[in-house]
Amino acid sequence: MNKRIFFNHLFGALFFIVLFGYFATSLTSIIMNYQTLGVGGIILNAFVLLFELLGPVYATYLMIQLFDGIMEIGKISYDVTGIKNYPKVAVIIPIHNVNQKLLDETLDGCKKITYPNLEVWVGDDCSEKKYVVECERLVQKYGFNFHNGEVRSFKAGIINQITPKLDAKYIAIFDADQIPVSDIITKFVAILEQHPEYSFVQGKYESRNISNLLHIWEALSSFQLFCSQGGKRRIKTVIFHGTSACLRKEISYPLPENHLSEDYEHLLRITMQGHYGYFLNEVASLGLVTESIDHKISQLYRWTTGQVSAFRNNLLKFFKSKMTFRKFLDYFISSTFVFLLTAFYFMGLFYSLMYWLKIDIVRGLELSQMTPGFSDLLMVFMPMVVGIVYFIAFIAVGIYSRNTKAFRMKAWHLAFFIIYGGLLAPFLLIPTFKGMFGRNKVVPEKTKWNKKIRLNLIASIFTIVGFIFAALGIISLLDSIGIINWYGVNYFYPLFFVMAITLIMALPFVIISKKAFKSTKYFVDEASQYF
Repeated sequence: MNKRIFFNHLFGALFFIVLFGYFATSLTSIIMNYQTLGVGGIILNAFVLLFELLGPVYATYLMIQLFDGIMEIGKISYDVTGIKNYPKVAVIIPIHNVNQKLLDETLDGCKKITYPNLEVWVGDDCSEKKYVVECERLVQKYGFNFHNGEVRSFKAGIINQITPKLDAKYIAIFDADQIPVSDIITKFVAILEQHPEYSFVQGKYESRNISNLLHIWEALSSFQLFCSQGGKRRIKTVIFHGTSACLRKEISYPLPENHLSEDYEHLLRITMQGHYGYFLNEVASLGLVTESIDHKISQLYRWTTGQVSAFRNNLLKFFKSKMTFRKFLDYFISSTFVFLLTAFYFMGLFYSLMYWLKIDIVRGLELSQMTPGFSDLLMVFMPMVVGIVYFIAFIAVGIYSRNTKAFRMKAWHLAFFIIYGGLLAPFLLIPTFKGMFGRNKVVPEKTKWNKKIRLNLIASIFTIVGFIFAALGIISLLDSIGIINWYGVNYFYPLFFVMAITLIMALPFVIISKKAFKSTKYFVDEASQYF
């Protein structure tokens, strides 16, 4: 272990020790003050303490993993000239009502793949008739194979229909918009042939149609994901994204159907069977960013709900499997990472209840007695800690992204990325709840893959709630300086004001974003949105 890796992990370990000490002493203080707090006060203090710690814990974990990714921990060597006999690879491209220009570009990219033993399959998931005829003609033009699914089964279903027909050793999957890099299959096969311990290889995908700031935000979101993937190699928890990846055939079938996040559900299942993958930190394909904020948030809803519910559904199986605690912890944090963005709002909700019910905030063993106002100050301090760690983490994203060819990276893009992500965070509250408590099953006859979200209505509600928190902040401030006599001296108002700003901005955020995300030439109607 080199010095940089050592200090990265040492910092993380020390920070987690401090957080654990804070949690233990605060919980002890809450219990010791049970007579003053009562049952309701103990419960609210405990819930707030939990959400206070979620932010720092998740942010610190992310930061460590991102810097591990930058330092290429777990990187392996492979030789593309050492492949023997070139085992057969089948490339599968699932489509649904796909735009012809988009598919033509992808198939042209497949034609340029340099791997010598390759077959390409396009699986049409029960498209409208006009699309089926045009797509089949286009596929035949390139000499590839076409399979038409007569019953809607979504991405996993159409791949499952094709896979049993194949005699290939490896299965590579690309989305309809992703043009494969010509030599990527060769690299995938070299890794899988020379490192039999890996069951799949996941590559990166970059965007090829970036034209505005919001496209840059989406690209940076992908870079954050891939940077953390590099940090997962050492602990063998690389995530399968369902595209720009190559799997051994024996673990590629069957993919779990009728799930909102089919790829993540499959990852959890094969993980519990002892399989794991490798992350290749190279561009595997060039895809498209989404053409509207409505489509982007619809994707985020599906991904968030799907990942949270997938982990929830498999939790008991995880405990029964022979998975190490370290791997379990990483999958837990990856599955529930949305808590980093949403914990702040849960914390604000509980703080507002504590303020109106006049419940004391108890933190830090005996420190609140020795230092007046100590517990109240912590409610300002902890969010600041999250912000600082979160900012350091995104410096790592900036370092990772600096050499991208997708766009010309500038320093202020990172600031925009952080601010825009913060404004987007409230919209993830709903899918988080759905993932935790909903059924979240896909019904082929009813479910829309990218369901239309009523953004204006949701944003309007958030904005109204934001004004309520603004009023709470004013009342809390006046109370603290003695103009209003309710709770007394307190530090609720900084948190209430921050909550107010982020929520009030929800409606302007949606309105501005809808104008900034312009439709691209690749999408002619709603039906074409599949990936």
